[in-house]
Amino acid sequence: MLNSIRKTINYAKRNGIKSACYAALERLGDSKVPYVFNAPSDNELIREREEVKSWKLGEKNGGKKMPFFSILVPCYNTPVTYFKEMVSSVLSQTYPDFELILADASKVPVLKQIADEYSDHRIRYVHLEKNSGISENTNKALELANGDYCALLDHDDLLSGDALYHFAKKILGSSTLSESNYPIRLLYSDEDKCDGEGRKFYEPHIKPDYNFDYLLSNNYICHFTAVRTDILKEIKFREYYDGAQDFDMILRVCMQATINSDEKNIVHIPRVLYHWRCHNNSTAVNPESKSYAYNAGRRNVEDNLNASGIKAEVTDLPHVGFYRVSYPDGIFKARRDIGVVGGTIYGKSNEIVGGLYKENGEVMFKGLHKGFSGGFQHRAVCQQDAEAVDLRCMKIRKNLRPLLKEVTGLTYLGKKERMALKSSDEVFETTSYEKETGHRIEIPKNWDEEKIRRESIRFCKVVRKQGYKILWDPMMKQK
Repeated sequence: MLNSIRKTINYAKRNGIKSACYAALERLGDSKVPYVFNAPSDNELIREREEVKSWKLGEKNGGKKMPFFSILVPCYNTPVTYFKEMVSSVLSQTYPDFELILADASKVPVLKQIADEYSDHRIRYVHLEKNSGISENTNKALELANGDYCALLDHDDLLSGDALYHFAKKILGSSTLSESNYPIRLLYSDEDKCDGEGRKFYEPHIKPDYNFDYLLSNNYICHFTAVRTDILKEIKFREYYDGAQDFDMILRVCMQATINSDEKNIVHIPRVLYHWRCHNNSTAVNPESKSYAYNAGRRNVEDNLNASGIKAEVTDLPHVGFYRVSYPDGIFKARRDIGVVGGTIYGKSNEIVGGLYKENGEVMFKGLHKGFSGGFQHRAVCQQDAEAVDLRCMKIRKNLRPLLKEVTGLTYLGKKERMALKSSDEVFETTSYEKETGHRIEIPKNWDEEKIRRESIRFCKVVRKQGYKILWDPMMKQK
């Protein structure tokens, strides 16, 4: 309770009383949504172990090579209870082909005595001569890694017993016998939070499949993540981004995949496999305690975009750790991959009625009040890749504008076309979106919501087939 009050006060200082009231109301509503972590049953764990044995038998008979994981855990003054529970969660994995690398920067090597008590050859403990920061400490663990993939685990968090099983199964399903290396670059799972005792689970983070622009808004990938070791050893962790070093690493791996049109090899496992422990010193409990990490995260996004030849500026959203990317020279000039940008349609009561669509026609965030952000992950206020966006609030790359006419029969009016109309005798209503962007699509008055939605999805589908992405920008809006 005290922590929630502290968060609300800090939010009000940054964003004002009105915004803080909306945030508090939304968080109160989210906290009432029931959640139960359904841990795999004993029978399910037994079945997984038997399935893994069959994989191993296939490998011995000339089948696919079983992936080997190096789990990297930088440790520093880790509470003994948390450390023991973390290690036990790893050793209880139903997939056994891993090594647990503990890079301990604590002055007193108490953790070594505990690690030795397990008498498990998969535990590899190294005591670091000094605490060089999270990035360098993790790099020390990385140097020792022998795995095909390196997985990242915080020293006080917990894995579900089937975490590596699901990762291994996905990796094996992606490879063929003829491949010399596994094609998947990065895997990530859903996660939740747990209390200090590791017994109560809450705030599930059910993540979307790979979404590059949403990743630019925040490190939604986070935990549990595994990266191919050859890639990770090449790029390593960078000390300059300490506090956001995982985000920096993930973004570089993913950006490389996006640039190389290899996004299919950024893989999401839609299961909660990681428990982020929340205690008094945890960022999960008090994000304000690590404001330097969020500053590093903002720098990380801007620097990585600019290093890739994308001129961008990154600013903080009202929610700590969430960012907005803008492009001073215009998004279509900066981002050659973007074909269409769409915004949000609000109804008379300031609720979302359109804007971001799933391919099945569902309006994402439908009915959400303008003052709300969309839950714990604030997705309703973040830029993100989309299946489709709304014709009523849309900007289109110049070379794709004739395609709109071809697909829907509608005319796209850019700034020059609008000026020409204004100098003629034709009079038309100017929407808030048009005032902001200078763009307009003439939509017949007899088109109802369903027709608009259907044609929006149809046009965007054709644009994506042309090889372009659709970007949804919630700050581009029409009321």
